[in-house]
Amino acid sequence: QPAPAHGSARAELRVLMRGEVLAALGLTVLGSTAMFTVFTYIVPILQRGSHASFGFVAAMLSLWGVGLSVGNWIGGRYADRSVNGTLIATLTGLALVLVAFAVLLPHEQAVAVLVFLWGVASFALVPPLQMQVMRAAADAPNLASSVNIGAFNLGNALGAALGGAMLSAGFSYGAIPLAGAVTSLLGLGWVLLGTRRRVAVS
Repeated sequence: QPAPAHGSARAELRVLMRGEVLAALGLTVLGSTAMFTVFTYIVPILQRGSHASFGFVAAMLSLWGVGLSVGNWIGGRYADRSVNGTLIATLTGLALVLVAFAVLLPHEQAVAVLVFLWGVASFALVPPLQMQVMRAAADAPNLASSVNIGAFNLGNALGAALGGAMLSAGFSYGAIPLAGAVTSLLGLGWVLLGTRRRVAVS
């Protein structure tokens, strides 16, 4: 049921408890987790996996930042056409880039290209994730936007925890991108399942 036009905070909270809103927020958590699983540990990943110098690491962080800006623009442009299509493309791309990153980590030139593409794919996710939440919670846009930021931060924390758990389990830093790829594929499955359910209902 739609929330009243001048509804109370309780009415807005009821909007956030809708299944489609919770699903959208869950996808934000997964997308953020996929990104921050790797970003949290990117310095030791590069130093140990690529035997990179401090200068190379600094350059890669700058290149990643450029990729974020490009990705945010691309994500916003294509999400206006198709939110689901953009989510599917970016989650698939992110998974592929992270797998390639893990495999090609010893090769600095390949790493430079992949770090840029990783940044692009990571932030191309942000506009469609935000749009999906806002559409699902159109009756409580302000609260939904705030909660979505919280979901993004939760993914940040979970990504760091996932990477730490892998290290504690004896995996190398070079394996951490694979955990990010798996998380991205979980997000892709989440999107495809939601799409299938909506088609079945319609």
